[in-house]
Amino acid sequence: MKILVHTVNIGDVEDPEIYAAEPLYNWEHTEQGQWLQANSYQEMCYTIKDDPRIWGHRVYVWAWLKNQDLTYYTLRWGDTLSHNTTG
Repeated sequence: MKILVHTVNIGDVEDPEIYAAEPLYNWEHTEQGQWLQANSYQEMCYTIKDDPRIWGHRVYVWAWLKNQDLTYYTLRWGDTLSHNTTG
């Protein structure tokens, strides 16, 4: 199941991928980020969308987890983002 596991807000910048690199890199090296990289059955990915509410951009990080891994993830790190799923 594809689930949203992390978001990052970025201001109104010309190249949001450059400004997203540092917070994504730092998050990838947390315990949560490393666990998700090890347990996602497809390579994790991110999308960047304009967000007029913050006058900038929002980065969405996606992982693919099996049901038992999703249960562990939810119990370990909470379910604040795990309800945002897509096909």
